[in-house]
Amino acid sequence: MIVLIRCNDIVSDSRAKKYLAFYQEKGIDYKVIAWNRLGTGTPLPHTVYCPVRSKYNQGGLAAVIDRIKWMYFILKTLFSFNEDLRIHACDLDAAFPAVVYKMLSRRRNYVLFDIFDWISDTLYNQGRVVSLAFKFMERLSVKKSDHMIICEEERISQVPYDMSGRYSVLQNIPSFKTSVFLRKKEEYGFANGKITLSYVGSFTLDRCLEPLIEGARQGHYNLLIAGYGHDRILQMLDEYKKFPYIKYLGKVAYEDALNIMYNSDLIYAMYSKMNPNHLYAAPNKFYEAMFVGKALITTRGIIVANKVQANDMGYAIDETVEALVELVDSISTDNIRVKSANASRLWSRYESATRMYLESTYSEIFLSLQNEKH
Repeated sequence: MIVLIRCNDIVSDSRAKKYLAFYQEKGIDYKVIAWNRLGTGTPLPHTVYCPVRSKYNQGGLAAVIDRIKWMYFILKTLFSFNEDLRIHACDLDAAFPAVVYKMLSRRRNYVLFDIFDWISDTLYNQGRVVSLAFKFMERLSVKKSDHMIICEEERISQVPYDMSGRYSVLQNIPSFKTSVFLRKKEEYGFANGKITLSYVGSFTLDRCLEPLIEGARQGHYNLLIAGYGHDRILQMLDEYKKFPYIKYLGKVAYEDALNIMYNSDLIYAMYSKMNPNHLYAAPNKFYEAMFVGKALITTRGIIVANKVQANDMGYAIDETVEALVELVDSISTDNIRVKSANASRLWSRYESATRMYLESTYSEIFLSLQNEKH
């Protein structure tokens, strides 16, 4: 049995849902261990949820305690399955308890460590003790995992431990079977004729959301924004909800997220370079922009910006409200249409790659793990 572990509710996680769709299509026996921190929404089948309730992006001791509870829940749940497991652990807080389980269990278990982010690089302001603890967890997780996934070849330089012969590059390409659900919706429209930007995703402080919201408040463009996360961003949206240029749509399902992007002119995908992980970012939004046929705005100087500029499918700017406002005020709708068309044409190239890596590389990873152990 495959066990996929991810520290969210899975509903709006396109990367995790891509794997679940593949299991279902192939009739693979699987379970999911997930963390619905708010306790809302409809439970997914085959899923065991951590009962701990927790705010997204909270800090301090409470966050540490909740994370420990989450990892203990993973360990306890893995032991409860009482059979040989192939564990797909998404990120460090899933991989660490998975390798601990592998070390303690007497069964033939295989751990695939899917490195979404190199966590210790996000702890530049958290102190030496916290940093050392996470580095220990990362070192053990890399050493004891049977195989690892990274989303870009460049990210291998970010991992300071030997992964020779034990990693694969699987680009972070969402899986879409159809685009028929994409349609213009009146509730996403504005009647003022301004350019509309969209952002759907986590509300974290390193996604440069404050400049985005402030530019809309000033009336330079319309903004469709949906998601959840940091209280500071939520408070800002609540404070500005009366402004006619901003529509906050709350937490939405993935198809709705794509429709929001489809109903905008530009997709906002900024990543602060203060977070070293963002230099290697391979965000879903790069591929989603192609799928919905929209130009992308991203951060100058990161890998995704190089791809955007090389394919003439968007814009790379600095992380300030001034840079964003200057860009939007200076570009024409014709220019946006050209870059959006370029994005749309690129999708066909990547669409086939999605199926290819699931059918070959991903399947071969688990198959090779089995062969090595038998």
